[in-house]
Amino acid sequence: MERKIKAIEKYGQLYVERFLKQQIDNKEKIYSDWYEALKFLFTKVFARGRKDELSERFMNATIKTLNEYKLNKNYDQKLLDNLLKSNGVNNGKDRKMVLEVIDLIFNSLNSYQNNIVKYTVDEIKKNKIVNVFNTLNNIYCIGDKLASFYLRDIIIIYQLENYLNPKYFKYCQPIDTWVKQVALKVGIIKSENDDVETIKNSIIGSCLNAKASPLLFNAGAWLVGANSFNLLIENL
Repeated sequence: MERKIKAIEKYGQLYVERFLKQQIDNKEKIYSDWYEALKFLFTKVFARGRKDELSERFMNATIKTLNEYKLNKNYDQKLLDNLLKSNGVNNGKDRKMVLEVIDLIFNSLNSYQNNIVKYTVDEIKKNKIVNVFNTLNNIYCIGDKLASFYLRDIIIIYQLENYLNPKYFKYCQPIDTWVKQVALKVGIIKSENDDVETIKNSIIGSCLNAKASPLLFNAGAWLVGANSFNLLIENL
């Protein structure tokens, strides 16, 4: 099993190269600019278990609306909701999520310059990742998987894994069908029907025993599961 875990971890490194390079190159700007940080968060929390094209369309329509509206702390929530809807964000769940995120950054993150990424990074460095997870998990339609997805990629981008106590790895382990299937094939779990907490703990324990990064394994498991055909063709 250790050999297989290490192999999936390498695919996690490929995930970083393919999906996080731009964010890594711009990480200082994201950390210092609240609006760039907000847009970064949206690249994660719109991925709500539907077609990627649909999630991307709603995200792009949201960012287009915020650009046109020139979002600031004096925003009108009702007007913004109507603008989002007229610009194509016709899913009420997405609009409610967007408005709750904006409310968070302007009303709860003043000491972090209204920057969700600065808040996240600084709290993790203070060993308070639980606070960030709970904050995001309580926002409408974000929940465990998307909060963990965002936290996993933030930790990778800002190289924060060494700040984590092993018991906190569960807060950056997004579990979807691809991760479950890979964990099952590798032998980390016995059944896809295991609950999320069990799957997270099994992945974390197995990775730590194999001296592999639970975060990179998670990212690699998603990449392998969701893109196995393309990866096969690339390696022919």
